[in-house]
Amino acid sequence: MKLKYKITLILFLLLNLSFGLYAQSELNDYKYVVVPEQFSCQKKPNNYRLNGLTKFLLEKQNFTVFLDSEQLPSDAANNGCLVLYADVTEDSSMFKTKLKINFKNCKNQVVFTSQEGVSRDKEYKVAYNVALRNTIKTFETFKHNYSATTETQPVILNKTVKETVPDIQEAEATIIETKAKDSMLYAQKISEGFQLLDSQPKVVYKIKNTNLENVFIVEGKEAIIYKKDNSWYIEYYDKGILQKQMLDIKF
Repeated sequence: MKLKYKITLILFLLLNLSFGLYAQSELNDYKYVVVPEQFSCQKKPNNYRLNGLTKFLLEKQNFTVFLDSEQLPSDAANNGCLVLYADVTEDSSMFKTKLKINFKNCKNQVVFTSQEGVSRDKEYKVAYNVALRNTIKTFETFKHNYSATTETQPVILNKTVKETVPDIQEAEATIIETKAKDSMLYAQKISEGFQLLDSQPKVVYKIKNTNLENVFIVEGKEAIIYKKDNSWYIEYYDKGILQKQMLDIKF
């Protein structure tokens, strides 16, 4: 029995070590983790206090963690792909509460999933907290250490190729129309609207919802993005002249 116990213990330690190494290879490329106020497995925000507990437990593993209601640092605001988005998923049965933590990148791709945390407690509040803490055992041999392969560069907005078009009058304003070259942008849902990513991917615009359908305010820029006749446009003033640029956006 002692030999069997030792073999089991060694296998367990090797499994934890391999998970730690895998976590290191997948997670150290990301600088921040965002935890939502409500996970996909929850019926209301911070149910059973899981969201605050997730933030606390990840911070103990040396992650820099923000709730999605908090303001992100400027480098994360300019480059959304420095950020991982944590979500807790559930696969519980009648007698077991089973949770996992999924980490998604800016393309909404799962880059890492924790080991399953299990609890047999009958009281829900205790069971969910114990199961969540058990998912963190994934990181027993791992501490997060952000290691950027290249220095973070500020986001540069797409340069435009101004096509020769006649000036037109609309609402007594001169509008100069342009179209961005190779400007396919991919919309990713965030709390106040969307962030628009280019193919690198880098955040080109963050846009906020308005009370009008398909009309968004561009964060950090006196501009709006809107849809008209199945095409998307951004409009803003430059030296008193209204600029109108067509964008290719995939939602």
